[in-house]
Amino acid sequence: MLNMRTCIFLLLVSLLITPALASDWSMFKKDTSHSGFTTDAVNPPLTVAWTSNLGFDSDSSPVIVNDVLYVGSNFGIHAIDAKTGKELWKTQTNGFVKSAPTVADGVLYVGGDDNRFYAMDIKDGTMKWIYKNATNGYTSSPIVVNNLAYEGSKDGSFYAFDVRNGEPSWQVLTGKLIESSPAMGDGIIVFGTDGGLIIAVDPVTRKEKWRYDTGASDILSSPLIADGSVFVGSNDGNIYALATANGTLKWKYSTGSNVQSSPSYKDGTVFAGSRDSNLYAIDAGTGNLKWKVQTAGFVDSSPAISNDVVYFGSRNNFIYGLDVNTGKLLFRNLTGQKDKDYISSPAISGNMLYAVTNSGIVYAYSGVAAQATQATPATTPTVKETAVTPTLSPTVTPTATQKTPGFEYPVVVLFIVVLIRKRLN
Repeated sequence: MLNMRTCIFLLLVSLLITPALASDWSMFKKDTSHSGFTTDAVNPPLTVAWTSNLGFDSDSSPVIVNDVLYVGSNFGIHAIDAKTGKELWKTQTNGFVKSAPTVADGVLYVGGDDNRFYAMDIKDGTMKWIYKNATNGYTSSPIVVNNLAYEGSKDGSFYAFDVRNGEPSWQVLTGKLIESSPAMGDGIIVFGTDGGLIIAVDPVTRKEKWRYDTGASDILSSPLIADGSVFVGSNDGNIYALATANGTLKWKYSTGSNVQSSPSYKDGTVFAGSRDSNLYAIDAGTGNLKWKVQTAGFVDSSPAISNDVVYFGSRNNFIYGLDVNTGKLLFRNLTGQKDKDYISSPAISGNMLYAVTNSGIVYAYSGVAAQATQATPATTPTVKETAVTPTLSPTVTPTATQKTPGFEYPVVVLFIVVLIRKRLN
């Protein structure tokens, strides 16, 4: 029989060789604050692990839960094996699904442009309930917290649905179309509206806490909450930073064109795209530009950040990976030549990055192979790539030496094993 010393040693060795589990990306922008950040390592260069054709156009961004990818399309909702690309099931809705779904406790929640808000069982896509409002559809993505699904509608109402029965527990009337997805943090739920309003609601009192009027331009960007601030883009070309406590303006940064990309955050930096074709890295505290990178196409895609790499898509049909500190180009892949071959906002789980083109092609990129070459689509385009080499502003600083992915965890465990063996002996 194994003695206690041997059992402890074997347990620690198993920890050493067991890989870290993939985290879920269960909603738009990863979490309720819309950080868009994960510590799951997807290090370039990437390779295409698989592609899958939905058979329908898609404006939706994917989410991943327990190795299953869920995404909307002009048909409805599709569930795809995230390891193989095999479609597991699909469920038709009455209208197009233009937003990313949200998965919570085995149920998928999503709105359609058919005035309906859906709840489906993630095992097989069967409907649990449907709520139909009287006037307009849903194009934003919900968040689910404490048995309430929060979602804005183009009927001007912000809803809190009871997930147990599909009925609105409460709602706030804004008088404006809502196409911006809500974010939650610092005791508020915040979203943008058509006509330029940024509105914060108190989920406890169920009343509007504050609103900030940016002007007449619509806000299609979804807010990010970080560092006591709300960050959101507007079609007036600005990225705004407001205090979560009272909605006062901290700063705004002008990109010169529509900002429909939803900001992401890492370590004091806000990342967002603009229709001036740049991805911007902005100091979250001061609003000063750290760097920007030109892509030669609209950047409506919302960034997904894996440790020190920020991934996003451009309307020039490329997906990019940049160093978060410098903007240095680390990865670029062409997803097709057609007008609809640009990607939505990517999602990350484990060592995989997932993205869906407007034409309905799902791409799964693997960051496992350290010596892999730059990925190419399943069918190599006949037209030569014409992406613009990134231009940086301000002056680029030297790139920090990259750490070998997954190095720290085994070393720490091995160190502990050695110490315990000495102690036991």
